[in-house]
Amino acid sequence: MSIREFAAHLGVHERLVSKWEAGGARVHPRPINQAALDTSLARSDDVVRARFAAMIDQPVVDRPPVSGMDARAGQLRHAPYSSDADLLALIDAGAMRGDALAGISERDLIMAAAHEASEHAGQAESTNVGATTLDQLDADVRRIANDYVHIPPVPMMVEMLRVRRRVYRLLEGHQRPADTSHLYLLAGSLSGLLANASTDLGYFDAAGEQVRAAWAYSELCGHNGLRAWIRGMHALIEYWSERPRRGVVLAQSGQEYAESATAKVRLLNIEARIWSKLGSDADADRCIRAAAVAREVSLADTLHDEVGGVFGFNDAKSHYYAGATYIHLGQAELALDATQRAIELYSTGPSEQRSYGAESLARVDNAAAHLLNGSLDGAAEALQPVLGLAEDKRIAQLEERLTRVRRRIAGPDFRDAVQARRLDERIEEFCDSTAAKGIPPGPSS
Repeated sequence: MSIREFAAHLGVHERLVSKWEAGGARVHPRPINQAALDTSLARSDDVVRARFAAMIDQPVVDRPPVSGMDARAGQLRHAPYSSDADLLALIDAGAMRGDALAGISERDLIMAAAHEASEHAGQAESTNVGATTLDQLDADVRRIANDYVHIPPVPMMVEMLRVRRRVYRLLEGHQRPADTSHLYLLAGSLSGLLANASTDLGYFDAAGEQVRAAWAYSELCGHNGLRAWIRGMHALIEYWSERPRRGVVLAQSGQEYAESATAKVRLLNIEARIWSKLGSDADADRCIRAAAVAREVSLADTLHDEVGGVFGFNDAKSHYYAGATYIHLGQAELALDATQRAIELYSTGPSEQRSYGAESLARVDNAAAHLLNGSLDGAAEALQPVLGLAEDKRIAQLEERLTRVRRRIAGPDFRDAVQARRLDERIEEFCDSTAAKGIPPGPSS
C-alpha cells in the first residue's frame, strides 16, 4: 500500500506512518497503534505474513482463531491481496474465479481498474520529445539534404551521423506514438543520406547496410515518400555493385509507393539507366518516355519536393540521368543533347540547387558523347571544369566514369594524338587524389 492507503487502513494520520518509516527501529508506536498493527498482520494472508516473518527473521505469526459470522465477514473483507498491484496480478493469473472472487471487494476492483487506467494514461502522455525538438531535427535533415549538393561528402557524413545519433537516443526514451513515428522518419531519412554519401565514397557494402536500415525505418513510420526514395537509392546501389537486374526489380517496386510526380520520374529515370546497362534500348526508351509524361502530373510529397536537395529530382538531374542512359546505349547525339541541357540548367539555375556531383558527372558524360562523335577537342573542353575539382569533392562515381573515358581515349581513334595523351595524364592525376583516397586510414589490425 501507499503511505496514505496504509494510514487509512489502520485509522491513523498518514504523517504518523511517515514518522514510523523514517524512524525505523528507534520508533515505538503507542500501545493502541501497536494493537492495530498486530491485528492488520494477523488478518493478512499467508503470503504476506510469511514475507513479514522472513523480513524480521522470526517464525510466522499465527492467526487468532476466528469463527462463525466473524470468519465469513473476515473472508469477505480481507481478500488474498494487499494492494492494487496484488489484485491485478491475481487477475492476470486467472485466480479470480469461484470462491476467490467472493473475497474481492467490489470497490477495490473498481478502484484498482480506475487507478491502473489513470497511471497508464499519464505515462502515455509523457514524452521526451517536444515540438521544438522535432522542428529542430526536421530543420537539420532539410539543411543536410540541401547542403550536401555543395559540400564534400566526408564532413557531411559527420553531421549526418551526429544528428542520427541524437534521434537514436530519443528513440530509447518514451514519447507519444505519433512522435515515435516522426523519429523513425528522421532516422530513415538520415540513413538514406548516409547510404548516398557511402556510395559517393565508393563503399557500396556499407551503403547497402545503410539503405536496408533506412527501409526498416520507412516501414516503421509508414511514409511512402521515404519508401519510394529508398527503393530508388537501393536500386542505384545494386546498379553500381554490378547487380543490375536486382536494381530493375527494386526501381519497379518503388513505384508502388511513389505518390508524387518527382518520385515517379526519379524511379523511371533510374530504371531507364539500369536497362541501358543491360543493353535494352526498348525498355530504356519506354522508361524515359514514361518519365516525361509523369513530370506533367501536379502531385508532390514532403520528402522529394519539400525537403528536396539530395531527395529531390529536378529537370537538370533528369537530363543528366537521360544522358548517362544514352551513353550506355552508344547514342551520341541524344547523349550530347541531354548532357548539354543538364549542364545549362545547373549553370543557370538557383545556386542552392546546383549539385557539383551531378553537374560534374554530366560533364564527363558529355565528354564521352563527344568522343563517340570523334571530337577530342569537345571532350577536353567538357572535362576542363571537372579536372579542376577540389580533391574532397572527387566522388567515386567520377573516378569510375573517367576511367571509362580513358579507355575510349586509348582506343585506335585517339591513341596517337598528343592531346589524348595529355588528357589521359590529367585524368590519371585526378583519379589518384579522390575523396575516398583522402580519408586517413584506420588503425592497423
